[in-house]
Amino acid sequence: MSSSAGRGKAPVALPHSGHWHGGLVWPLPHPGHCHRGLVWSSLTLVTVTVMFNNDVDMTRDFMFKYSNKDFIYTTSSEHGLDKMSPFDSLLLKKWEAARDAALFNYQVDDVETKIIPGKYKLVAQMNANRKTMRRKPQNIFNVTQPFDPETFNFTKIKKQEILARLLYNQISPEVIDGEEIAGNGRSGLEGSLTINTAPICYSHSLLVPFLARCRPQVVSEEGLLLALHSILLSQTPDLRIAFNSLGGYASVNHQHFHIYYLPHELHIETAECLRLAGPCYIFKDYHAPGYVFQLENGAVDELTRSVMKVIKLFHREEMAHNLYITRGTSLDGNSIAGRYDTIRVILWARKLCYGIKDITVFAAAACELAGHVPIYSSEHWSGLSEEAITHTTKSVCEDHFVAMNDKITELFSENSILE
Repeated sequence: MSSSAGRGKAPVALPHSGHWHGGLVWPLPHPGHCHRGLVWSSLTLVTVTVMFNNDVDMTRDFMFKYSNKDFIYTTSSEHGLDKMSPFDSLLLKKWEAARDAALFNYQVDDVETKIIPGKYKLVAQMNANRKTMRRKPQNIFNVTQPFDPETFNFTKIKKQEILARLLYNQISPEVIDGEEIAGNGRSGLEGSLTINTAPICYSHSLLVPFLARCRPQVVSEEGLLLALHSILLSQTPDLRIAFNSLGGYASVNHQHFHIYYLPHELHIETAECLRLAGPCYIFKDYHAPGYVFQLENGAVDELTRSVMKVIKLFHREEMAHNLYITRGTSLDGNSIAGRYDTIRVILWARKLCYGIKDITVFAAAACELAGHVPIYSSEHWSGLSEEAITHTTKSVCEDHFVAMNDKITELFSENSILE
């Protein structure tokens, strides 16, 4: 099956904020090189209006204020639908405005897309421009390498590259299906949605937690919470979030997650899993063996703590890793047909990739391990096979998966001393 459309459907209009708390969008000044003040306006925008002038000041910087009352815990399992939340509409409208303002290095509206025949139905997309027209990746030496203010980081981007800012204020307790859920993330979480000037596909953006704090590309608990919140603010299973560690194909040493919409099903959304220990599962049969966690009973904090246990272990072991977040079916197999009732978080321990990256056909990073494979060589496009791709992805993480299993099992044992 092949398609030339690599983008999602057109976004719907943003509903009136009086009908949806998370629809409040506030003008906010530029971060001004790391100042921490928030200046609130009394203006509530009903729709996202994009204005252009000679300075191409197309975004104005908007604050998107939300709470745990705005989280959407179940979605349809069907991809490519028009049904979107205010968060989805805002992100896509702003991304399209940036595209229309010619802020990207190249266009990706209609990247050629095809499903590779085989068991895993890998989604391949042709994007030769990303190899030649992106910023030169930074030289990486360590999984926990300190932030370097002299190298490129997101405090140096142009004002118009910031799409919006997110600010979380918890309303607690929350009741889900008649059960009270306490502590769904702390108040005051803050992040910036920015464009990626060298996108892999339509809508590809970046989520930068606490941009002005200049944190290195190391997953923090607050950053992971913000990523999970972003998935929960979406009403479509198309939204994906990915993270590449230092040594795991990260290009910039400033904490960021990739966020984008992919209107195609990935095998990992429904792949059968087996419990390894505690809340940690593993795939029963997948080309890139990894560790799988799920959101249970809406307990975002608990999911975050479980995933962070493994990430901190990876840091101690100097283990490069990749992370991917998507909607999916429950790991216990009790999902309702046609619905996705959980969030799956997948972690891969992987082979170190230090120095400046050399990419020929594709990079075996988070998206690729998840089954979404941007291809950078037109010469190899027509001859792509599942066998060739999965041989590479398996070789990247299989040995490290085997090496970490006992340590992760111990990590979730009742008397573990590894935390």
